[in-house]
Amino acid sequence: MLSFSIAKNEIRHLLRERTFFLILSVFILITLASTYIGWSSQHTIESVYQESAILLTAAGQNVPPSPFSNLPTLDIVKNMIIYIVLIGSLLAITVGHSIGTKDQKAGVVRILFSKPVTKKDVLIGKVTSLMLVLFAIMIVSLGISIASIAMLSEIHSAMFLQLIGFYGISFLYILGFGLLGLAFGLMKRESATALLIPVIIWIVITFALPEMGSALYPTSSLNPILPQTNILDSPVLSTIHNILYPFSISEHYKLLSSAILALQGTESVVSVTYSPIMNMFILTIWLILTLAVSIYAMSKFDISRGDVYE
Repeated sequence: MLSFSIAKNEIRHLLRERTFFLILSVFILITLASTYIGWSSQHTIESVYQESAILLTAAGQNVPPSPFSNLPTLDIVKNMIIYIVLIGSLLAITVGHSIGTKDQKAGVVRILFSKPVTKKDVLIGKVTSLMLVLFAIMIVSLGISIASIAMLSEIHSAMFLQLIGFYGISFLYILGFGLLGLAFGLMKRESATALLIPVIIWIVITFALPEMGSALYPTSSLNPILPQTNILDSPVLSTIHNILYPFSISEHYKLLSSAILALQGTESVVSVTYSPIMNMFILTIWLILTLAVSIYAMSKFDISRGDVYE
């Protein structure tokens, strides 16, 4: 009950944060635009194809098949994968950081722990509030995606379940970053440092590890699916990839999300690939590790300190 009261207080405070609402607004707008952008791109290319087909038929030449003849309907939402990786993760870090530093910024740490409350109660309350906020954001995004697909295309029960699976995995992925924001918010006395460290970790996971493991396709970290060409012919690149690939959390998330949405291009020909089950296992380990860091941060939290410095 005490942890639930702490969680409610954390959420109430978070709803007054301008930075949170700014990043949340950007994420919601991107979610609204995602399906339309995917649909518009397909519609434009399909229109060009139809015009070309008319010209080829008139000239007596063979007409190649439509580039979208075999694409799954959910291909129009594939951009959400990279939006989750970029904006969703930063939003989670912001939420975790705000929850982790709130009591210290308010200077109420000594007052809080002067009451019959333990570190365990505080941590459970903060983690609960973090999970509820991020879960609510994913539910809103799910609703937006379902509504936009229904308006622009068609949706059936199987697609509905795929979208639920995708946003469920996305929730687990961004929750790890939220826990990092929470952990360093508890550990560091300087608010800027507490935010900077998880952002640096985000940069390493999102950009550095994928690029060091696959240096010959430098835009891969911005693609929701992997290319279908062998870019690791070099023994050196292949070795680096084999070593770093298990730690490339964002790549495992993208592959697993693409598999759930049944997108084309989810099979990579690089030297190491994992099954969706293995991708899920690695994401689970990632979540457990970030939770462990949060628990450690709370165990080392100095209840005698009153504030943090900006």
